[in-house]
Amino acid sequence: MATTRAHDKAGRLALLGLVCTASLLAGGVAARADNGPHVSGAGPVADTCASCHRIHTSTASRLLAEPQPALCYTCHGSAATGANTDVVDGVGYSGAGRSGGKAGALRGGGFEYALIGSGSASGQQSTYPNPGGTVPVLGAAADVTSTHSANASEVTVWGNGPISGEVDYGKKIPLRCGSCHDPHGNGNYRTLRPIPSDSGAGAGVMIPDASKKVYTTENYWQVEDTNAAGFIANISDWCSTCHTRYLSDSSFTDSGDAVFSKRHRTNQTSQGSANCIQCHVAHGSNANAEQTSSGGVHSLDGVPAPAGSYLLRIDKRGVCEMCHKE
Repeated sequence: MATTRAHDKAGRLALLGLVCTASLLAGGVAARADNGPHVSGAGPVADTCASCHRIHTSTASRLLAEPQPALCYTCHGSAATGANTDVVDGVGYSGAGRSGGKAGALRGGGFEYALIGSGSASGQQSTYPNPGGTVPVLGAAADVTSTHSANASEVTVWGNGPISGEVDYGKKIPLRCGSCHDPHGNGNYRTLRPIPSDSGAGAGVMIPDASKKVYTTENYWQVEDTNAAGFIANISDWCSTCHTRYLSDSSFTDSGDAVFSKRHRTNQTSQGSANCIQCHVAHGSNANAEQTSSGGVHSLDGVPAPAGSYLLRIDKRGVCEMCHKE
């Protein structure tokens, strides 16, 4: 992630460790939906607009004060106080301006650091399925090994596009924070856009917003949001507005696609079942998937990925063992 760090990495990790160890078990960080400037239907308020836009001195597209993700990080970054969610370090705070002194691990991980106890999951190779398993929260932040891009660089959106008999991994798009989130607010869950920018989707997916927003977690395997009845029921459909060919209702049917032919089912709608969010986090993961004697794990187009975690919640693809015993 191309951001400027204003403080020493080691010092920051130590500070995060102290803060998180002291308060991670204090509960989730709650907040109202469409917070701060992201208020649906609020109407144009000049001072609010000026927080992000510059009429005559903009240096970025859409008259933004600065490009994404730097603009987003002025509120959601490591040293910011405008929002209680630090998406860089994967930490959520309580109290206005992060003054509450209590921190928790963000449900979506972080773009540079995360607190996912990916190597200490309980419930692997146990009962099938195991919705009650646990992926704990770390006491100190760890470097991420994979993230969704947010810096406008062009990345391959794996599985984007229609079923095809020709080899096609997916198109490249310049992914930004605003590709998935509506900065002006829309009343949807996490202000997610019904159709992410540049996805090419023809129809959008609406996810009803939470009655109470809780950004943090104490268990990374417990992915259902009990405050948002439609979250887990709709999230795989939403992810598939970009990753079109990943959505499947069967693990055995051949789709006819040259690349995405036999696909694990992803459309189940309950905690602990087969859906996108059960296996993957949204922002960034610190899990690892090391090379093996058989050649290790590669990306879809054959590029070796010795430590790539593909946003998975558990090391070495341990998410499989949460449902499937050997």
